[in-house]
Amino acid sequence: MPKHASRLALLVAVTGFALAGCATSASTETATETVETADCVPAHEGVATVEEGFLTVAAYEYPPFSAIDGESLSGAEGEILHAIAELECIKVKVQPGAAAAMIPAIESGRADTTLGSWYRTAARAEIVLLSDPVIIDQLTLISVEGVDSIDGLEGKKVGSTLGFLWNEDLENILGDDLSLYETTQALYADLASGRISVVVDTYPSGQAALKNTPVEGAQFKVPAADERVVSTTKPGQTNFPVSLDNPGLQEAINENLKTLREAGVLAEIAEKWGFSPTAVEETEPNLL
Repeated sequence: MPKHASRLALLVAVTGFALAGCATSASTETATETVETADCVPAHEGVATVEEGFLTVAAYEYPPFSAIDGESLSGAEGEILHAIAELECIKVKVQPGAAAAMIPAIESGRADTTLGSWYRTAARAEIVLLSDPVIIDQLTLISVEGVDSIDGLEGKKVGSTLGFLWNEDLENILGDDLSLYETTQALYADLASGRISVVVDTYPSGQAALKNTPVEGAQFKVPAADERVVSTTKPGQTNFPVSLDNPGLQEAINENLKTLREAGVLAEIAEKWGFSPTAVEETEPNLL
């Protein structure tokens, strides 16, 4: 049994969130397997979800944050959501889709929440309720040369994936030297071929991408703060957004995140998926 599996089972039993049957019904494969509800006492009473007994999660593949593993979720945020569901004595129901469909699924009431490195932003706060921060995500420069500053990007061919908040700032600095890609696979393929010299990504996303598209000698550098690129001074904070009409679920998610953080479960999940334990430490929420 993984270390965080036994810790979560102990947490459930000690805090009284579930009877012994709930603690022992979890799979030995992972702490975040869903539980049978018959002998389980939820952490919060009366939390409304799209389908009773389930936490419906709009999901897409974005390792190491999220991945779809049959009828369950994996990746760091996937395991965290399974742990939250376990504390509430409900099961995760996966609703696969494209990245662009994730937030609309919550707005329309088809899903309870989503995962995959969704930052807390002012624009999103107008259409969904944002949870407390889950993972702190840092802009990282990936290159063979070891470029380690925003200044160092100038004069080089640089690539990033569509949708990142730093893209607009980088376009203002780099102009036509910045290329935006629809997929991380295409991005890293161009780094491997030499068509671009530097990738701007996050550390865990880069680690996962390079497993599939190796680039010999690739170095990871977190640049010093540069006022021209807000993401270097105010890192993104991922969250589990919910419907504006469901503040009770937002409150339950936040309190369960605190419980899992204090028990050390979040840190263990983070390390398992290639994040630093500090990436899930409690931090003051911000909006980008």
